[in-house]
Amino acid sequence: MSQLRKKLHEYFALDGRDEPLVIDIPKGSYLPVFRPRAEVFPEGRPEKPARPAPRLFVIGVAIGLSVMGAAWVISGAVKHSTERRSARPSVDALWSQLFGNSKATYLVLSDVTLIDFENLIGRSVPLSEYEAHEFDRLAAQYIADPFQRTVAKQFIDRVTTAVSDVQVARDFGVLAAGQHAELNVISARDLTSPLLASQNVILLGSWRGNPWVGLFEDQMAFRTDYQETPSSVRFINRAPLAGEPAIFQAEWRRYGFCRVTYVPNTNHTGNVLVISGSDVISTEAGGRFVTSEESMLALRQKLQLKPGDAMPRFEVLLRTRIINSTVPSFELVAYRPRQG
Repeated sequence: MSQLRKKLHEYFALDGRDEPLVIDIPKGSYLPVFRPRAEVFPEGRPEKPARPAPRLFVIGVAIGLSVMGAAWVISGAVKHSTERRSARPSVDALWSQLFGNSKATYLVLSDVTLIDFENLIGRSVPLSEYEAHEFDRLAAQYIADPFQRTVAKQFIDRVTTAVSDVQVARDFGVLAAGQHAELNVISARDLTSPLLASQNVILLGSWRGNPWVGLFEDQMAFRTDYQETPSSVRFINRAPLAGEPAIFQAEWRRYGFCRVTYVPNTNHTGNVLVISGSDVISTEAGGRFVTSEESMLALRQKLQLKPGDAMPRFEVLLRTRIINSTVPSFELVAYRPRQG
């Protein structure tokens, strides 16, 4: 981590000296911070008091992408940040509302390790147990074999996320720079109920990979439904409109779905953007949706908004096409305006 801080400092001081967005990892923390260059202060003079450091999590372990590699994936997008921010009024309108309330904004990456741990114990981990980090107790209760139990305990101590989440974080970091806002990237393992109740939060991932999504399931128009045997996932359409199916069934490695929902936080003091896919690949489509001018303009037209109108709370469902573990295309299949 020390070497990563040094490399980031060297890059933005030399080759990246003209880039508008600077990525920094404050000493004593593993939390990357995105800042517009004008707001960066010399080392030793932080703009704000340092926040408590969360645990280290490894980004993209599925393909061997290290923390340092992930940071360069993020910084690589910065070269095009000025170009990409231009001519996107519909995108900027949404994100100015998300960031523009004087609250801090936290991007919460999914916890891929949790999904594998849930498979080992044979059940999902509800938020109450997840927030309390009751993993040792769960392993002892549900895994009889001592060796397998020890392996499970060691395994769950590694906090990992999906490569698709890293790609979304990169794009959101560029957007934050365009709004002159700070974006704090943390793992779902380090989010807390008080933080969610008081700040702006972006939740990435499925309910099983990010249990915080479950806090909002009951108010969703499209509810996540997991089937354990045989394993499958679908979204239940609670109140189908004319021409809409009652169930949106994902088909493994062929088609998936992603729900994007813009709602208030639990205390109605900030904003929450939930981007929750039927799989980790489909979640990336949700990130592309809210950063695409074409997609956001189409949504504004469906919501019958005029130029200059504020973006209301909304919920949309995207259908994703999956080829070779990527999503080359997606389409909006259902949407709902929301109150509040």
